[in-house]
Amino acid sequence: MNVLIHSDIRIKGTKRAWELQKRRTHEGGQTWETYRWFTSFSSALEDVVHSEIRTHPAATLSEAIEAVSVIVQRYEQLIPSEYRISK
Repeated sequence: MNVLIHSDIRIKGTKRAWELQKRRTHEGGQTWETYRWFTSFSSALEDVVHSEIRTHPAATLSEAIEAVSVIVQRYEQLIPSEYRISK
């Protein structure tokens, strides 16, 4: 299974792990390079969401709250409700 998160980030399922991969340009061609491994899909997706929140350019508390809200809503829209993971 390959789940495209952004044009340059995807989650790839393998026999033993879920991999976070980045698109790379190498010798004129596009390849995918694994940079993190997870034991569950939810952990891989959580890492992507947390990374996007951490690196957002928000400068004030209100901007940060708005950014978190927008990011979380976008990811919720990507996952059909029957597949959502609840804690």
